[in-house]
Amino acid sequence: MMHGLVKLGFLIFIGGSLVSCNTVQSSPPPKIFANGAHQPLAINARRLEIIDNWQMPIVDPYVGHQINPLPSNIVADWASYVLRPTGGSGEIVFEIERIAVTLTDMPQKLDLEGLFSDQQSRKVNAEIKAQIMWLQPVGGTQARVDLSASHSITVRESANPNEVRAVLHETLKGALLRLDLQVRKELAQIEGISLP
Repeated sequence: MMHGLVKLGFLIFIGGSLVSCNTVQSSPPPKIFANGAHQPLAINARRLEIIDNWQMPIVDPYVGHQINPLPSNIVADWASYVLRPTGGSGEIVFEIERIAVTLTDMPQKLDLEGLFSDQQSRKVNAEIKAQIMWLQPVGGTQARVDLSASHSITVRESANPNEVRAVLHETLKGALLRLDLQVRKELAQIEGISLP
C-alpha cells in the first residue's frame, strides 16, 4: 500500500513537472500600429472603402505570415484610422495592391575577420503598394494617388527566432511610417480633399 502511494506521488510529481514545462508563455507580439501614433485626416467624403486584392505567398522568401496580425490587416487598420470620412457626399477608396515582407540571405565575408565577427547575414524588406481614389459627385471632382513605400533592416548572424520576428515587425512599421508620410504629402496637394 505504502509502495503504491509513493509510486503515485512520484508520478504526480513527474506529470506536474512536465505540464509546467509546457505552460511557459511567450511574450506577446510587439505592437506595430497604435492608434495614437498617427494623426487622423479629415477627408471630404461620406464613406471609406478598403479593398485588399493582394494574397501574399507563403513560400520563401516571403515571411509576412509570421507577423501577427497579418500585414494586410495592419495596413487596413491604419487606413481606417487615418483616412476619416467626414464629408456629406462622395467616397474615398484605399486599395491595397501589394504588401510583401521578405527575408533574404546576404553575402558573407569569408576572410579571417568575417569568420570571427557577428556579421549581418540576412535582410528583411517590407514593401507596401497602394492607391487612393477620391470620388466626389458634387462638382464632379475626382483624384487618384499611387503610393509606394518600402523599408529594410539587416539581421545579424547570431539573432535568435524571437529577435528575427521583432525585426520583421520593425521593418513593416518603418514601411508603414513612410507610407503615412507619403499619403499626407500627396493628399495635401489635392484641392478640396481635406477638411479642416
